[in-house]
Amino acid sequence: MLYVEALSPAGRAFGQRWGLRLTPSLALFDAEGRLVHVWTGATTIPGVEELERRLREPGAPP
Repeated sequence: MLYVEALSPAGRAFGQRWGLRLTPSLALFDAEGRLVHVWTGATTIPGVEELERRLREPGAPP
């Protein structure tokens, strides 16, 4: 788990790199550092089952 403050210089650079917005966002990366899925406007954290399902799904990030 990595928390990045969106308004910090590092947070802005991270958001620009991965297309994240200032709304609450959760980005899921695989073990290789590839973006798997982004939940934007997320008010609740996805459960373990949802996270595991996303990691098993083939294909490119949304």
